[in-house]
Amino acid sequence: MIKLILLFFFIFMLLCSTFAQATECQNPLLHRNQQPMSSIFLELTPLSPCTLDSGFYQIETVSQASNTIIIDPQGELTASRLILDHERWEQTLVFRIGIGLKTDIGLTFRYIEEGPGNWDKILRVYHKKIGLPYAARKFQQNVEYRYWQYNPDTHENIEITTLQSGMGDMILTLRNELGTTKIWEKPIRWGWRIEFKQPSHSNLPTISSGNSDIGLGLLASTSGNFRGFPLAFWLNIGAVRPGITRHKVYPQKPGFFSGGTGMNAELMETWNAAVQILGASARYEVPALVRGLNHQQTILVMGLSHIIDSHRFSIGFTEDIDYFSSEDISLLIGWQFSG
Repeated sequence: MIKLILLFFFIFMLLCSTFAQATECQNPLLHRNQQPMSSIFLELTPLSPCTLDSGFYQIETVSQASNTIIIDPQGELTASRLILDHERWEQTLVFRIGIGLKTDIGLTFRYIEEGPGNWDKILRVYHKKIGLPYAARKFQQNVEYRYWQYNPDTHENIEITTLQSGMGDMILTLRNELGTTKIWEKPIRWGWRIEFKQPSHSNLPTISSGNSDIGLGLLASTSGNFRGFPLAFWLNIGAVRPGITRHKVYPQKPGFFSGGTGMNAELMETWNAAVQILGASARYEVPALVRGLNHQQTILVMGLSHIIDSHRFSIGFTEDIDYFSSEDISLLIGWQFSG
């Protein structure tokens, strides 16, 4: 219901706004899901269709701290098909450079640390106070790090309790801007991208284990003005073909969808606010009732950006809005430089 309300709100604001060249080329807040699936598989992070001119470059870095817990089903933990209880501290670094013909290329690197859920007690109170579901946090009272997959049909399992840290996946991105067309008398900027992911380690199962994943996506954005506030809207639609993964307790699907939508509002000359929804479809072939493995994952992102010359500083907050999937929360802080 929350997703539908936000989607209708974006459409309403777009239809009611008047066109104005504003912030449509600003990149959305860089973020991805924090369940292990986002490390095991390539996930198409938010991206604008606007490419860099030849010789121009962009550097972006984001620190993301997340706490996630999934237990399915609850009760006897050794019989659960999926257990995830962890905090992840992730540093992402992106380099982009324009190569001409409305095309740019990018390289993404990540350093990740996974450990016990030290925020669990605080988040248990937070979810209870604001009325969000917190069944797994209520059941799992400790702060130990644990990742567990179990298939009762084959009796195969993966269990990881040793803390993990190291370089995560490496991603090569090619982006091309297609031009502008009018829909409902509003100019829409279009582009596309292709991404290729390789793991940096073979011995870090939840940090970097997807091998040779390929993603293809369509990018769109437009801008407008609503009651004096310049607005920008963006939409990403994409699909991923997974490569090889060590996580074979359940078979992976031949492909899954990954994308998102969002809106940026210019509050003042140098301050912007952002609301985003990111999502991905199920990635494993598992029984329908298994939480986290056979459901889509949807994350709500809210943040602020401050622009000083060629620098953009941002902070953000995310909340999982598919509670049959996980109980996930993240904090973001980022910096971007264009030259």
